[in-house]
Amino acid sequence: MRSMLPALLLLISALLPRSVLAQASYATTFLPANFQAFAIDEAGRVAGRGTDPNGNALAFVWTAGNIAFLPAPTADGQTLVANALGSGAAAGAWLSGGSMRGFVYVNGASQDTGTLYGGDTVAWGVNAAGQAVGESLDADGNSRAFLYSGAGIVDLGTLGGATAQARGINNAGTVVGGAQPGPDFPNDGAHAFLYSGGVMTDLGTLGGGFSWANAVNEAGQVAGYSLLAGDTGFHPFLYSGGVMLDLGSLGGDYAEARALNEAGLVVGLASLPGFGFSHAFLYADGSLQDLNLLAEGLGDFTLTEAVGINGQGQIIANGCNDFGFCAPVLLTPVPEPAQFILILAGLLPLSRRLLRATKRE
Repeated sequence: MRSMLPALLLLISALLPRSVLAQASYATTFLPANFQAFAIDEAGRVAGRGTDPNGNALAFVWTAGNIAFLPAPTADGQTLVANALGSGAAAGAWLSGGSMRGFVYVNGASQDTGTLYGGDTVAWGVNAAGQAVGESLDADGNSRAFLYSGAGIVDLGTLGGATAQARGINNAGTVVGGAQPGPDFPNDGAHAFLYSGGVMTDLGTLGGGFSWANAVNEAGQVAGYSLLAGDTGFHPFLYSGGVMLDLGSLGGDYAEARALNEAGLVVGLASLPGFGFSHAFLYADGSLQDLNLLAEGLGDFTLTEAVGINGQGQIIANGCNDFGFCAPVLLTPVPEPAQFILILAGLLPLSRRLLRATKRE
């Protein structure tokens, strides 16, 4: 009977996918060519900018292979891009009479966010309640951060300077982005901020004169990027518990976090030493990992940026090859957790029986 134990181990090794035995890997699903993705939701839907059969550039939502182009708030307008996707809501920008406006798409219809001071407006983030955040130009051409909640649009203020831009919002209404700091930081272009309860808080930097927040999860963790001390390069950060953690790089001097999920996994883009495409990255288990080394079936295609990650670990990225073919790519973890659990559920009782039989010998 003891001779059956090695055979059992070999059977388990054969049944478990390579990604479980070694490092995590991802199956790839290519979206249409020349589309660009910007967000993914918990259901695996993808939003971004694409081209309809008539050659119009429109905001889209992709669901399991099906493309839906989003309508503008008015019949004579045209959506341009969907920058964000929540549970049942999307947000982005649309064109109205030569002016750019923000929109929120919810319950099958698009709503105009309005503007703060009459200037061009873009929505960058949305939550499940249909609240949207973004930026709107004032009369002097300065960007101002806004919050739209269906009943109107409000200015979130700044960190003391003239400009601010909101980039993300969670379901609790916590907003993040970047804002020009006040006179205490005269040479700093912007600092990452967190807005909650009517108060905008400066999150600081990684030592340099710039930082920016792109996303916030339900736990209040924030992902973004910052200049390092001496302004020697940009690194992505994860802000959690009052501490801004430097996530490192892929060897180049620029890296930026674009999104994170509820588990604190972070995705973005990072340059490599020398020249060439940036590479999409995943920050997990304390290290920055090149997604091109984890994704299957890419061939000569390079994932240049990862822009979203959901609670299932699915990642949406954009990329190109050397011949100009560009497309979004959906990365799905392999094996799926349910498959792994089913495999173990079937093998563990067998292994127990074999072990008991071995002990009786």
